Amino acid sequence: MTFILPAYAALSLLALFGMRLEQRDARMFVRIAGWGAMGVVLLAVIFREIRGDTFRYQLAFRSLSLKNFSEVWAGTDNNWLFELLMWCLSQFGTDPLWFIMPITMFCIVMLRYSLRKLFGPTDTAIAIFLYSAYPFFIFYVGSGIKQALAMALLMHGYVCLFRKQRIIAILCFALAPLFHTGAVLVYPFLLLHYAFWRQAFRRGYVLVMSTTLLVVCTLLSVTGANQTMMAPVQEFASFADNYAIYFTDAKNVGYTAGFRLDFTLFSILPFAAAWWMRGIGKGLSFETSGWWLNLYALLACLYQLFAFAPFADRFASFGWYLIPTILVIMLSDTGAITPRKTIIAIFSLMNIAMLQFYTGPSLNISF
Repeated sequence: MTFILPAYAALSLLALFGMRLEQRDARMFVRIAGWGAMGVVLLAVIFREIRGDTFRYQLAFRSLSLKNFSEVWAGTDNNWLFELLMWCLSQFGTDPLWFIMPITMFCIVMLRYSLRKLFGPTDTAIAIFLYSAYPFFIFYVGSGIKQALAMALLMHGYVCLFRKQRIIAILCFALAPLFHTGAVLVYPFLLLHYAFWRQAFRRGYVLVMSTTLLVVCTLLSVTGANQTMMAPVQEFASFADNYAIYFTDAKNVGYTAGFRLDFTLFSILPFAAAWWMRGIGKGLSFETSGWWLNLYALLACLYQLFAFAPFADRFASFGWYLIPTILVIMLSDTGAITPRKTIIAIFSLMNIAMLQFYTGPSLNISF
């Protein structure tokens, strides 16, 4: 059993008490439960046994501590901002907590800062609760820290772009690949999103165009034509040893690659939720929910195009990690209490199951 499960279950129960969101005291329960649940999980993640990707980061961290700045600068690869950050942190000590804790705090602070630009305190707490055991956020904060830093910056960039703070958005988008080069893969879809939204099309066609593109990419994945189409990217990867693994035979690493129905069904959850919420309360605003669904539909194409690759879920995570945010955006858009209660109830139960059977064991926080 995951040792934090009792505390997490108690906080989930507190969130259920907060389902009476019409009352101020009940809303406070949700805020305490949301942040408490996130705190419990992150404490367990920070102080867990070091293994896997984090162990490799630890070895690199100790190696960097022995170098001076000029050596680090000369030896950096494409993720040079990440390596400089790790070198700076290594000057304080070589215990892995010296890089785990600051990077974890940065990701959480950036997440909170981005959410507060979209929501009030209660909806922010609901989003935090949804993220607390959500694997496509916690996994990266706990293990894939380069991608976690990039995703935090991309998230803030999306929020700033939505709020028309374009200079800050461009800065975030420019910095993200300097922590994790894979972030450049979102650029074509981000440009498409911006182009679709800027053009003088009838707005009703924008989502039709983005979802049609997603269907086309899915068909490419089903037929296997996506691998041929991505051949130019494969040629680039041959010059970067740390990315060559994504173009090897998936069987060699024990990964099920190719079109996956389970991943595809998971990817369409935001659209199913939008269908459910479209007639509730004030309904869904095209300018708000539509903007985020359009962005998500285009980012979801990334997985289908790279479904042939080992660890294709890492490509998918550039879209999947936005799902809790998009759900709360749509909840806020409706202005209705009932769907909020439903989402809190579902995630209270689902997060406990995920923590026990999936997220917890995968991050080695069980006994």
